[in-house]
Amino acid sequence: MTHAPRELRPVVVLLIINLTLSVLLTIATVFARHSIVTYQLDHRHITDPQQRTALRDGYTYGIIGRVLGNIVVSVIYAFLVRALIRGRRWAYRRVILLGCVGAVALVLVQLTPYPLWMRVEQVVQAVVLAALVYFVTRPEVRAHFAPNLPGRTTKRFRN
Repeated sequence: MTHAPRELRPVVVLLIINLTLSVLLTIATVFARHSIVTYQLDHRHITDPQQRTALRDGYTYGIIGRVLGNIVVSVIYAFLVRALIRGRRWAYRRVILLGCVGAVALVLVQLTPYPLWMRVEQVVQAVVLAALVYFVTRPEVRAHFAPNLPGRTTKRFRN
């Protein structure tokens, strides 16, 4: 089995940092969910009780969805890091996609009314994902995931 290059270590570390930030934000969000939802409602300037109730429910479901999503992502990250270390090309491509889409999504989420502490964490997480894309696209790391390396099959299923 081929050993992962030294240059792959920052990629793995950044994936773990991103996951840790995401989990910490999720835990903080669960504990502060009522104040976050109130903050979001207050910044919408909606006074109609029915609309506030509907929005409150939507924001609450959004927080629950984030928690469930982070649980799923945590499990996926464990497999992704393992596959990266093993030199799996599909994992390499998914890390690039994850980094690009995640960084853009975290920048766009700045348009949503969140408390300052959440905005700061999201910006930090976007920077971590941008650094991840930088490190994963280095020539040394790309070479580790070249499609024609010995011992690597290109067919998914054998007849």
